[in-house]
Amino acid sequence: MKTRFTRFMAAALALTLVLSLGGMASVGSAEGSTEGEKTKLVLVQYLGNDQRDQLIQEIASQVPNIELEIISPPTETATQKIMTMMQAGEQIDLVEVGAVNQDYINNGFIIPLDKYVAEWDEWATVSENLKELSSSQDDQTWLIPYGVYERALFYRKDWFEEAGLEVPTTWDELYETAKQLTDPSQNRYGYSFRGGSGTGGFAEMTILSFIDPSLVSIGCMPMTTDGKTMFEQEGALEAVEFYKKLYTDCAPADSIGWGYNEMVEAFYSGVTAMLIQDAEVIATCEQYMEEGTWATAPLPVGPHDTVAFPGGFAGWSIGSNSVNPDLAWELLKTLSSEENNTYFCKQNGNIPIHTTAQEDPYFAEGPYSCYITMHQQPEKYIAFIDFGSNNFAPYEDQEKAKVYGDTLRDTGMQEVLMGTKDAQTWLDECAAAYSHMVGADWIK
Repeated sequence: MKTRFTRFMAAALALTLVLSLGGMASVGSAEGSTEGEKTKLVLVQYLGNDQRDQLIQEIASQVPNIELEIISPPTETATQKIMTMMQAGEQIDLVEVGAVNQDYINNGFIIPLDKYVAEWDEWATVSENLKELSSSQDDQTWLIPYGVYERALFYRKDWFEEAGLEVPTTWDELYETAKQLTDPSQNRYGYSFRGGSGTGGFAEMTILSFIDPSLVSIGCMPMTTDGKTMFEQEGALEAVEFYKKLYTDCAPADSIGWGYNEMVEAFYSGVTAMLIQDAEVIATCEQYMEEGTWATAPLPVGPHDTVAFPGGFAGWSIGSNSVNPDLAWELLKTLSSEENNTYFCKQNGNIPIHTTAQEDPYFAEGPYSCYITMHQQPEKYIAFIDFGSNNFAPYEDQEKAKVYGDTLRDTGMQEVLMGTKDAQTWLDECAAAYSHMVGADWIK
């Protein structure tokens, strides 16, 4: 794998929550539109809503002489709708993309941004890891991110203080602490376990935190840098057995069926003491829990003093059918400036892409500060792209890999948790599902 596929953008951390701030902050000095006709630009997004549309329009008003149309297809059909628009050659000046989209590149739907970022002064303060993840295998830049997201440890501060316990910093400490806080007679458990939909993803996170970190490929997580799969590495079996032990000893039995909603509700309702989830949970805790009863902390690390976890980001690309790509860049540059991106992220629930902006007290203090701590140690806190192969693998490889996502990732792990499947058997099946990718040119 290329170097940029061995680390992620821990330099920019994300908080996927929608914040309600008391009043709109200044977006900076807006230039007034000059007289004359306006050029219509079209921005297409897959995560649109009225609040975000208004926010984008507010920032876009700083660019003179443009009229911005925002198109937001329904979320469940947005990906296909956007692809159809591109195939039809419709005008798309800016398009929202989740990481580098190889299909868009191969089909010529978007243009590289290298000549633009080379002349953009504020490109220097964009997270270096985000820059790497915004480029393709030929090192061309294809998008400007607007924010990222990742996980942290949520814990019941009041329970910990009452029991005189320290916040765990390793997986072993997390297990021992969770076990001490588990008391089924009081319907109290140490850990909010996800045993239903998504459990395979949490198992993968555990495996990647137990194997040699130099083998972790953030671009195509199942594959390792030695040309094998994560499921074949030393430490993988230990990780799965640990994951099962965490469920058996520290979580409610019915969490074998829990998904996102159930694990979060168990935490804020007082059933579980710890939870690992994305930062959007901060808003939920603020809504349902008393101040001072909960807090966040960096993720616990594994035997190699590292932890790997799924992270994601999205951004804007310029469409190849833009009516005026230079003007589209002016809009993109305006949306992405340090001041405007910081403002956007506060309203939209992300951490800014500029490292200098992350010094803002809003992000550096309170429940968000753990993300800054992790951001400052990217070699220790390694974020990978969940299903990253979907962004880089040829279509044929993606189709072959679906057997893993469709049948083994969750269902197989659930069988391991219930004791109906051996842990090593599950690992062997997962490795076999990705065996067709071993030695593939695109992951070298």
